[in-house]
Amino acid sequence: MKFLSKTLVLCLLVAATLAGTAAAATLTLTSTSLAAGNTAVTSCGVSSLSATRAVDNAGKVTRVDVGSIPLTCSGETLSITLVGASNVSLGTGSAVIGSCTTTCSASIAASVTNFGTSVSATGILKFSFAVLGS
Repeated sequence: MKFLSKTLVLCLLVAATLAGTAAAATLTLTSTSLAAGNTAVTSCGVSSLSATRAVDNAGKVTRVDVGSIPLTCSGETLSITLVGASNVSLGTGSAVIGSCTTTCSASIAASVTNFGTSVSATGILKFSFAVLGS
């Protein structure tokens, strides 16, 4: 009787393993689409961004201005991370990219003013940008 129950348990384990392997065989490891459904993800046209920072009399960053943002990014969210030595984040902030009026030519600008902490301008080595869609 013990032999029969052990054999039955072994058969169930083998069956479960085979079923799991068969289900996993349908997954692709080189897919570039999103899981749990497919949707197109497109850029609003940002290939590179540049920024200037405003600094107060105490040497702290008060604002980062980003220009030359494509018009198609209007209404999206601009996220900036101030990066220091060893790629350590010194502060992050975000702002909604404003809409363009008739005075815009080929691009728009955005300003980020709240970084969650006071950041010394001398510690910033680079900016990290992202434009996030809604």
